[in-house]
Amino acid sequence: MEIKTSKKAFPALSEMTLNEKLGQMLVTGLPGEDMDQSFVRLVKEDKVGNVILFRENIRDEEQIRELCLNIQSLMRRETGLPAFITSDEEGGIVSRLPETMGKMPSAMAIAGLRSQEIVRRAARCCGAYLRELGVNFNLAPVLDVNSNPANPVIGIRSYAKTAVEAGKYGCAAMKGYMDAGILCSGKHFPGHGDTRTDSHLALPVIGKSREELEALELIPFKEAVAEGIPAITIAHIVVEGVDSVPATMSERIVTGILRKDMGFSGLVISDCMEMNAISKTYGIEEGCIRAVKAGIDLIFISHFHEKVRSALNALKEAVLSGDIPISRIDDAVSRILDYKKKYLSEDVRCVQAGEAYRQMTGELYSSAVREAVRTSNGEEEKKFCLGQSPCFIAPPHGRASLVSDAEKVFGFASFMQKCFGGTGVDISLSPEKEEIEAILREAGKADSVVVGTVNATVYTGQMELLRGLESLGLPMACAALRNPFELEPLSPRVYKLPLYEYTGRAMKAAEEYLRL
Repeated sequence: MEIKTSKKAFPALSEMTLNEKLGQMLVTGLPGEDMDQSFVRLVKEDKVGNVILFRENIRDEEQIRELCLNIQSLMRRETGLPAFITSDEEGGIVSRLPETMGKMPSAMAIAGLRSQEIVRRAARCCGAYLRELGVNFNLAPVLDVNSNPANPVIGIRSYAKTAVEAGKYGCAAMKGYMDAGILCSGKHFPGHGDTRTDSHLALPVIGKSREELEALELIPFKEAVAEGIPAITIAHIVVEGVDSVPATMSERIVTGILRKDMGFSGLVISDCMEMNAISKTYGIEEGCIRAVKAGIDLIFISHFHEKVRSALNALKEAVLSGDIPISRIDDAVSRILDYKKKYLSEDVRCVQAGEAYRQMTGELYSSAVREAVRTSNGEEEKKFCLGQSPCFIAPPHGRASLVSDAEKVFGFASFMQKCFGGTGVDISLSPEKEEIEAILREAGKADSVVVGTVNATVYTGQMELLRGLESLGLPMACAALRNPFELEPLSPRVYKLPLYEYTGRAMKAAEEYLRL
């Protein structure tokens, strides 16, 4: 059920000042669960017109609804326009909602159920809940192809290892969000799946040619463009065979490949300009100028308000000096106004979307794990015997990538020890030889071994440990607390638990399977 109010008038582009236009091209965040004075000044004085929400901004349903209403009220009053209120609600490790509010499984987990309709229904349910809360723009789906197991930042965020399936499921998710009446953005163009560097930390460089991109990375994006996706997020990556600068600043990639060659007419948005890939190489101000010149419409500077102001000043100077043509600004703002009119001209609240969302997230996660366990072990009824003295081994919970949000500190090994007794051993994320040898000595005393892995294809010390544990010849189970493809090299005698995420529900699922 939806409740709609009347449409609201929008100012014409010709009525807007340069400051107002530039403010519409910026997206920023706020430091807590309410609008602070710095944020309010940014809206009042600099006319910034859009917001991104993170985990630290969200406590519960009542609080986030009130915050979104307050943001919209402030921005309508000060800019004359409603705000894009954006968030990264991909599901799995990239979820800004507290677990108490529900969390969709990751893209890879849902795609494992092999149904486009399930993917679409999940996205529709998520979109309806976000819309009820006041979030009108989800920064999803991921359209990257999971082609490199050593990728530290994509992994389970991708729907598939093949371009065809990544496009098929990504487009199903896109349609679900649009069914719910919210904006969404396919990411990370022209493809972040084959990098070995996290662009939050440094600037990834891939040596691919345009032809190689056409054969793999661009396929899901082409399908999404053909299906009418409203926005595309540009990655902070250098594709050496196309341009020498990051895609965010590349006119060849943004205007050439995406706009002209692929015919995309929607919003082009940046990844956060504070990420080290830009801020530590070109600087945020220079990065923003070059991004706008390349053809990006909506610039994200997610955390530091002083950087938003300095970027706005730099953009204004670039326009006044003629470095950025005013026609480029008008083109971007005109597109932003069009999408705000289409998606934000009515206030809509869905009733009881949260209850349906929480029910679906639990059911989907259980189904995804059940299917993955069945597929990984080849026998639906295969069981694992812990014995009297099991040894549980895993890195403690923590952020393995800056895209995820760690809510609290807990450990798989200690949780399992409390459930079953035996020994619990916390290990480093990337154990080295001496630590591995000590763990093997401890594990050798046990009746069985259960090891939890986190990005073992990236932190290869974990893979070395797995090989050592297998050589002990003990009954062994492995729970993948992030990417399930790290289970593939293990022998058939190892009981495999693809859990997709390091969360409370994942550990409870592991407990249930080990109690069989």
